[in-house]
Amino acid sequence: MNFQLAVIALLLLIAMLLIILWLQSKKQNTAIAALGDRLQTQVQSETHGVFAQLEAYLSLRDRLGLHQGLPYSRNWSAAPDFLKLIAEHALAVKPTTIVECSSGLTSLILARCCEMNDQGDVFSLENGAEYAAGTRTELARYQLENYATVIDAPLTPHRLDDREYQWYALDNLPDRRIDMLVIDGPPGFIQRHSRYPALPLLFDKLADGCVVFMDDAARPDEREIVEMWRTAFPGIEHEYINLERGCSMLRIHRDKP
Repeated sequence: MNFQLAVIALLLLIAMLLIILWLQSKKQNTAIAALGDRLQTQVQSETHGVFAQLEAYLSLRDRLGLHQGLPYSRNWSAAPDFLKLIAEHALAVKPTTIVECSSGLTSLILARCCEMNDQGDVFSLENGAEYAAGTRTELARYQLENYATVIDAPLTPHRLDDREYQWYALDNLPDRRIDMLVIDGPPGFIQRHSRYPALPLLFDKLADGCVVFMDDAARPDEREIVEMWRTAFPGIEHEYINLERGCSMLRIHRDKP
């Protein structure tokens, strides 16, 4: 009798172990399946994003006739959807004075828009000598030097709201009303809210109706900057555009408080 009980207990133990192994296997299979689904969704999203950016790049190249190639860099250039957005605005509105914070592919795109509009000038504030030289080379390659000026603007201290920021020197920026402002610098690693000084320091130069485009607006730092601007300048309109890296578009109204 004791032997029979022992056998039954052993069989029950084996059965329990088999059930546990089966449950663990099922759980692992479920986890693997869930992981596969997540990876598939991520790959589909990434693929869609790549094709969307490629489409924007090719569309922009053909629209502007820049068939000698665009000096695009994934890490340092604005994304094609942002470039397309600012190009469409420049071609539609035909601004006479465009200022951008930083230089690069945006300078080339905006200069070409001015050439196509047969009016307008681009002034690019650039703190990096190497980047300034590279932008000038690309402008010369497309013979757009008459439409864009890269200004050597080292980062200097600017005190705003009891806080000191390192931002572009403005000594060489022409005293002209700005119709369009593109903000893509300084780099965020320099300081917190690195792009905040753009509006406080340039606001008096912005024309009524001036449109401001800030790249990388999906980042938390840039979102905070927009709220700081809206507090300091309650009359501005803000629209967030859901691009790959996000874009904050602001319109200046001087008749509002």
